[in-house]
Amino acid sequence: MAGMTASLAGRYAGHAIANGFRNAEQREQAREQLNARAGAQLAQTLGELKGAVMKLGQIASQAADFLPAEIAEPLKTLQKEAPPMPFAVIREQIERELGRPLAELFRELDAEPYAAASIGQVHRGVLHDGREVVVKVQYPGVAASCDTDLRQLKFALRSARLVKVGKEVLDELFDEIRARLHEELDYEQEARNMALFRDYYADDPQVVIPSIVESLSGRQVLTMVLEPGDHLETVNAEYDQELRNQLAIRLFHFMCRSLFGLQAVHADPNPGNFAYRRDGSLVVYDFGCIKRLEPESIAAYRDTVKAALAENWAGVDIGLIRLGARVPGSAPVEGAFYAEWRRIVMRPFISDAPFDFASSTMHKAAAAKGPEVLKRMDQFQPAVKTAYLDRMVGGHYWTLVRLKAHVALAPLLRGYLAA
Repeated sequence: MAGMTASLAGRYAGHAIANGFRNAEQREQAREQLNARAGAQLAQTLGELKGAVMKLGQIASQAADFLPAEIAEPLKTLQKEAPPMPFAVIREQIERELGRPLAELFRELDAEPYAAASIGQVHRGVLHDGREVVVKVQYPGVAASCDTDLRQLKFALRSARLVKVGKEVLDELFDEIRARLHEELDYEQEARNMALFRDYYADDPQVVIPSIVESLSGRQVLTMVLEPGDHLETVNAEYDQELRNQLAIRLFHFMCRSLFGLQAVHADPNPGNFAYRRDGSLVVYDFGCIKRLEPESIAAYRDTVKAALAENWAGVDIGLIRLGARVPGSAPVEGAFYAEWRRIVMRPFISDAPFDFASSTMHKAAAAKGPEVLKRMDQFQPAVKTAYLDRMVGGHYWTLVRLKAHVALAPLLRGYLAA
């Protein structure tokens, strides 16, 4: 991390000096090339380190509005499955956490991981009573290095001036990420999150949440009863359009009920954390990153969306101020700017007709507006209160695109906004 920080800072310092001998077009071209090299270096370093910084890199890859595209694009590689840890390390971690030899704990435990991610990996197994389970094991040392890794990464971003937000906002954003990561690193907290969601969705048999095997779980090991389901690749290959639409609507209801009803959202929309069944059920995994929202934040979010749908630009501006997305005391924002963003990001909700996510170009249109947003950083800033809510919405947009959903969401949304 220190080496990467020094390298980035040195590159950007040299770039600043060289700019004195370039015209405007040359400066912009050099800046894009420098950002591309910095993005590649960031992605490689964070991927090798795993842990908190890799998780933060995954989040950053979804924040293209506040990062240059040349940096955000390489970070998307961090969304892919991470290289696994050797099984000997996993065995030692399980036995240390649960206090018994592996053979006493499980009848079988696969040496090959079922999945590997930034802070841990999952192995399938069988209990001595015959139940099939999945065992989530945290990588050793991840929790202990979380705070220092985040401090160093924030210093690197500031030194290279890769983020164009004020120090106070960046500190607040990192504090929010740090709090969520500490919760995510506590598997006992994740078990409580799962119990919360299982209780809330007990009336909906088509939202499936695994149950915990408490006797084989601790702070760094979590054992859950296996709840199988098909992942997106299988869904797209084998499910017909009607069933894919049904599952898309199920996912949309899960998002909205969690937000407006439970007032807590599953804030890790990685496609690997969701599976689907042919009876229309949605299986939800990985409850480490759960964001509980204050009633005022939810009310402000609801009011902002309603104002945008009604083309009430003054109401949108007030809502963004309440959410902390507008820089206090900054210049007014013209209604035409908000109107253009409404046209781009609210397409599925403007008409009651089904929206075809398979052919959606919303993301391309939004990316094209990215440079304009960066130029307005004196007016806008990351909305820390709803950062993880925005992460959920943006992530599941991509899920609906990959499901090739063709669904009418506007009437569903109005129902939640009016409730």
